[in-house]
This record gives sequence, structure tokens and C-alpha cells, in this order.
Amino acid sequence: MTTTNRRGEKGVALVLSILALLLLTAIAAGMMYMSTTESSVNNNFKQEENAYFAARAGIEEVRDRMLYTHPSSICANATPGTAPCLLPNVLPGAAGGVLYVLQNADPATTTPAITAANITAVNTPLADDELCHDFSFGGMTQQAANVRCTNLPGGGGWYATTQSVAPYPMDYKWVRVTLKSNNSSAYPVDGNVNNAAQVCWDGTSEKVLNAAKCSLMNPVANPVYLVTALAVSRNGARRMIQQEIAQTPTTGQPGGLFATGMGCGALSFGGNAKTHSFNSSTEGTPSNPPNNSVNTNGDIGANGSMSINGTSTKVNGKASSTLPATVGGCPASAVSVSGSPTIGSQAQIPSAYTPPVPPAPNPLPPTTAVSVNSDTTWTSSSRGNISVTGHSTLTLTGGTVASPAVYTFNSLSLSGNSTLAITGPVIINIAGVGQTTVVDFGGGNLSNTTYVPSDLVFNYGGSGNIIMAGGADAFAVINGPNSALSFRGGSNFYGQAIAATIDDSGGTDFYWDTAANTPPPNNTSFYEISLRELSY
Repeated sequence: MTTTNRRGEKGVALVLSILALLLLTAIAAGMMYMSTTESSVNNNFKQEENAYFAARAGIEEVRDRMLYTHPSSICANATPGTAPCLLPNVLPGAAGGVLYVLQNADPATTTPAITAANITAVNTPLADDELCHDFSFGGMTQQAANVRCTNLPGGGGWYATTQSVAPYPMDYKWVRVTLKSNNSSAYPVDGNVNNAAQVCWDGTSEKVLNAAKCSLMNPVANPVYLVTALAVSRNGARRMIQQEIAQTPTTGQPGGLFATGMGCGALSFGGNAKTHSFNSSTEGTPSNPPNNSVNTNGDIGANGSMSINGTSTKVNGKASSTLPATVGGCPASAVSVSGSPTIGSQAQIPSAYTPPVPPAPNPLPPTTAVSVNSDTTWTSSSRGNISVTGHSTLTLTGGTVASPAVYTFNSLSLSGNSTLAITGPVIINIAGVGQTTVVDFGGGNLSNTTYVPSDLVFNYGGSGNIIMAGGADAFAVINGPNSALSFRGGSNFYGQAIAATIDDSGGTDFYWDTAANTPPPNNTSFYEISLRELSY
């Protein structure tokens, strides 16, 4: 039998085992490396997502604090007695045109520290290297898209800072708040990248400012704010979010003469009367007649229908109603006509306009009769049923715009060519207890020689009659949403009036002071117009 000598193969198993071990080790090392890489990728992704949502959180904190109702508001929205407003009211370049809200991170654990100096220096991770794409001022060099800013304005006069009020530190670093200009993005509102005018929001779309301020545009609009937030992750990844926001405008009366009644003929306008408009706040020195009076925007309206009559009656503006904007019969149409009046245009408002009703005076005035038959001057007081007669002038001493003089009367009438005059801002609150007609100027004149209608305001919450005469100095605001208002005697009336029913069929020309149409305080949240992530 032949025996094979395999002595030369000794040790092969060991070699194979070592090779197998090396192979397994390589596979294990590769798997460990892949696992570590995947963990790093996941960690980086997590940090970047954290930074993204931290930037979003910064925007939401600031958007909330921009409401004046917020307990830590950064803007008081002109509400008296509240904190000063830090929200920019001018475009960047002027003092206060930029606001930075800084995160409250512990300076000892934050490198670099969250300070304005590090934000406005381009060589730090906190740099606002987007600013030159949104605005051009202070010697900044505008850069092409996706290219970081190489310099920022010097000095500190162009920005203000305030701290975050988040209850615990967030990962965002800062939020910048500015007004938006037309060239603040790659998509200008009017297509003209060279137009740096402010942008406004009318509740439907963005518009380039074409008036002294957004609220004076037609239709009325509110400023658009550009809110930019930066977050930096622990590994240095930056996420920058930008949002365009604005409050949807609240509107005042749909017309200078407006009847809140829902019935047919809630507003009658005729006798060859005409409407016009002016703005007492932009006159400079108010005058009589107003120096900026125009034959446009003399709007009238009613929740119900309007009757417009006369051969040369002319509505130089819109006639607005909840009914269909057509001429015909009530309730199928907003307007019924006789004769050949002219109406600038018609509009259908989406819902009934319901203004707040003035409360009854508290305490109520007396109801005793008060006769005035000689020239008399009063200061702020509470009186009963006042009757001014015999060519007499009752002068009410006025206060200031910030603190008008307040008078409370049960009723007030003028007869015998008498006059009610004021010397400054006055508010007259009418109680009307036991009276059918609470104000009757049919036999007298109204004299407001400040020529500012809002300097003489009549407030009445009841359903009695108000008879108002026009005149050379008849500048006033009538706030009686449940009353029946009639104009007598032709001539002119300057200001604004609201009542349940309005009768101006006797030919009194009406001049709407658009400055008197102050919208109610805007408590609505800021609407998100657009949101984008920036590439740096």
C-alpha cells in the first residue's frame, strides 16, 4: 500500500484561519466605519434639522411679539401708555430701520458671543451675510445670488437690539426685523429691481407704496415686514430662514356717509347734492375750504339699499352695499335712482358693517331744561336738555388732540339762527333720555374753526333723531350707528357720519375727511405671505 507524505502541508489550516480572521476583521472594520459614517450623517442631519426648526422658532417668537397685545411686545402699535415701540417704521439705512432680536444664550458657553458686534462683522459664524441682498445702504456691496456679503455698514446707528423672551435658550442666534422694500428679494413686486420703495399688503397681494404711508393707499394696506432668522448648529452648520409677513388691514367705514340699516332706502342722497373728499391730516394747516379737496373718494354706503335722486346729484366715489352692485329695485339691487344722478362706481361689501355702539354716558346727565339766549361760554360739563335761541352763540371750550374736552348733554337744539362753536378738540356725548330728537341744528349753525372734523365728535348710542345743518364751518364727526340722521339746509358738511338711516335728499354737499376713518385696533396675527430658506 502506498502512503502519501503530506508533511509539506502542515500549517495550512492556520494560514487559512488567519486569512479568514483578517477578512472578517476587515469586514467588521468596514461595517463599523460605515456605521460610524451613518451615525455621523444622521447626527449632522439631526443638527441641521434642529437648526432649521430653531430658526423657524425664532421667527415665530418674533412674529408673536410683534403684536401689541403680547405681554412682551416689541411694538406698542401706537397704543397709549404701553411699552415703547422697537418695530422699525422706516426702511433700513435710517436710524432704527433694523431690529435684531438676540437669543439669551449664556455668554460663557456661546462662542462667539451673541452680540451685535459679531452679527455685523462678516468674519464670524453669526454674521448677517444676507443683508446686502435685501437692501443697499451704508456702503454695502451688493452680491449676486448665493454669494455672501463681503461688508456690512459701519457704526451702530442703523440698527437696534432687544433680547429674546423665550423661557429657555433656543438654538437660534438672532432674528432680524425690517420693513420690506420692492427690491428686497429676487422677485420685486412690480418687476422693477431698481425700485426701492416700501411694500404694503392689502389683504390680497403685495403692492408698492404709492402714498405717504400704507394706510393712506386705496384700498388701505399695511406694511410688509421681512423677518430673517439665523441658527447655527453645534458642528457649525448654518440655517437661515426668511419670512414675509403683514397684518391683514382692518377697515373703517365703507363710506363717509354710511347707513347701518338693512332696509330699503337706508340712505337717501339727492337734491343735486355732491360728494367730495379731503384729508385733514395731510393739509398742513387746515383751511376752509380744505386745500386738498378732490372730486374723488367721496364714498357713501349702506348695509341695505340706497336711493339716489336728482338731475345733477353726483356721487364722486363708490356707493357700497351688501346688496348686488346694480341699479334697480330693493332688495335686488344696491341702488335705486330717479332723475339722472351720476355715480362714480358701485361695490358690494362681503358682509354688513357693524361698528361699535357708543355706550350711554355714565353717569347720565340731568334731564332738566337749560336755555341759552345770550352769548355763553362753557367748559367741560354735564347738562340736561339744552336749547340755544335768539342769534346766541354757545361756545364750548376745547381741549387738546391728546385730551379733548368732554361734554355730556341729554339733548341739544339750536334755533333762531343760533350757533354752536368750539375753540379746540371737543367730544359731545348725548344721552337722549326721554327725547325723540336728541340733536336738532335745523334752526342754527355749527362753527368748528379748527377745520378738522375729528375735533368735534358727537357720540350717541340710541335710536333717536339727529338733525344736522350744513354750514360754512360745519366740520364734525357724527357717530350714531342706531340713530336716524337728517341733513337740512343745503350748504356743505365736512367730516364723516354713521347712522342707522341717513337722509341727505335736501342738497347738502358732503366732503368726506378720510383722516377721520380710523380703523379699529388691529389685533389679528401677522399673515405669512411667503417663507424661504436662504443659501448661506
